[in-house]
Amino acid sequence: MKNGCKLSFLAAAIMATASVSASVIVEPVPVNSPFIKDVKGNIIEDYSRQSDKSVPLFSMRALVQSSEQRGDWFNMSANYTNVQGVGADYVYGSVIPPLKPQPIIVAVLDSGVDIDHEDLRNKLWTNKGEIPDNGIDDDGNGYVDDIHGWNFLGNSFGVNVDQDTLEVTREYKKYLELVKNQQWIPPRKREYYKKVEAEYLEAVANYQRSLETVTTTLEQANQFKETITELTDHKDFTVDGLQVLLTHPDPKVVQAAEGLLTIFDSWYSFDYLESRKNSYQTSLDYHYNLELDTRRDIVMDDINNPWEKGYGNNDVKGPVGSHGTHVAGIIAAQRNNGIGIDGLADYAQIMAVRMVPNGDERDKDIANAVRYAVDNGAKIINMSFGKSYSPRKFIVDNAFRYAARKGVLIVHSAGNSSNDNDIKPSFPNRFAKFKWSRPISTWLDVGASAQYANDSLVASFSNYGKETVDVFAPGYRILSSTPNNTYAVKSGTSMAAPVVSGVAAMVWSRYPDLSAVELKKLLMDQSRPYPGLLVKNPSSPQDLVPFSDLSISGGVVDAESIFANLQNR
Repeated sequence: MKNGCKLSFLAAAIMATASVSASVIVEPVPVNSPFIKDVKGNIIEDYSRQSDKSVPLFSMRALVQSSEQRGDWFNMSANYTNVQGVGADYVYGSVIPPLKPQPIIVAVLDSGVDIDHEDLRNKLWTNKGEIPDNGIDDDGNGYVDDIHGWNFLGNSFGVNVDQDTLEVTREYKKYLELVKNQQWIPPRKREYYKKVEAEYLEAVANYQRSLETVTTTLEQANQFKETITELTDHKDFTVDGLQVLLTHPDPKVVQAAEGLLTIFDSWYSFDYLESRKNSYQTSLDYHYNLELDTRRDIVMDDINNPWEKGYGNNDVKGPVGSHGTHVAGIIAAQRNNGIGIDGLADYAQIMAVRMVPNGDERDKDIANAVRYAVDNGAKIINMSFGKSYSPRKFIVDNAFRYAARKGVLIVHSAGNSSNDNDIKPSFPNRFAKFKWSRPISTWLDVGASAQYANDSLVASFSNYGKETVDVFAPGYRILSSTPNNTYAVKSGTSMAAPVVSGVAAMVWSRYPDLSAVELKKLLMDQSRPYPGLLVKNPSSPQDLVPFSDLSISGGVVDAESIFANLQNR
């Protein structure tokens, strides 16, 4: 690692924050889409219902526990309510066997976790071999003061990467440098780089067009709003609030209100327009910026050495950590403490491993994070992220094989691109770069399901795959913890994966003799089937397909069924 530091990392370290992700998607101008996604496909705002971005501390607890409006509805029973949860509440109340549970370490590989959160601070993994804050690697594992995990996106000065580029940008930049230096590129490699070039240029053009469109639309909307405010004292510029102006005596007011309502038919609201504009601008400024290199300026590792370890720092929250904190809460937020939500696994211990920036994660960091988790005792690794290119996949495959050999369950989000993963894979995945290697045996890919057993059971954004997605789990409008003792609703397969990790931790803490392969089999075989149910195909919502055809198991993960099966053995 380099010993010096540059002033430029200070500027890079305070970049604007966004959210991280489940899969890569190039999203141009929306067509009747209620979701705002960042460049990686992660849902950052949801307009499918009235937005409730932040939930007051006691609001959920004020609801009756069986209410269908409950934010942590993934806990509810599909057998005793209409809500298609995993039945954790019922298991804890009626099924849990009289066995002394043991702690299960769940590594959350993500954007960072707020370890001081009121609903998580008692549910953390603690490295007992390390003396806090003494600046010494007491346990000799290569990481100094790694008390609750590690951050691979920072330096020893405590400065952290926030924004980073996408892998397609890095690969295109690599190609441009080869061309500039007139280096020979083998035909197969040239074909690969030409594909990268085409994707990069198309994405940049899409985002530029989208930014121009939304900017023009926002300007027009503001003109309509200005007309209304000049002629009236009207304050409510929502779709509902504008209805009253349609009968206004001034035809200019009526015309402006009609103009806004026409815009909102596609763009929903001023907030939606602003969010779209900010998202497109962020993508162009950071994720597709060929000149941006926060990695070089901040982490200061040897990026050309894929086997290097020891870089980073112990700030496991990072600049924001919203996504990772939400994921951790679904798994392990303290149950029955009268605040926030109930996480799924009462004996889970969260190991926070930060390695996902606002951009694409690096293969080197993925591999190091997996090895760190395994070597420090994690039995389950939750990965709610993904990307479209993996130039050093061999080191990632090596790490996953290592985890599988050590009996670790690997849970990964399927992605939010409404894609068939059988046709278009994302990375990381269970399939090795070299075809003769077997797929990772302890790997689970998880799609997102919604609350009710109707044609919308599969979340409209969720990826799927009869051969590549193992099981579905609740991932639509999920309430969980967010930094600074707050709670928010988020949607995505990023939320579905930790539901599976949480159920797995519930089971493993009480049946520790199960192997990872056996536990994976239980999660799939005991998933809840929906015989004959036809659902909207996420790729073409006008078409109905059997729910059973969208994953390998054909079901939604079900804690009730798993525990009933184990008790009957």
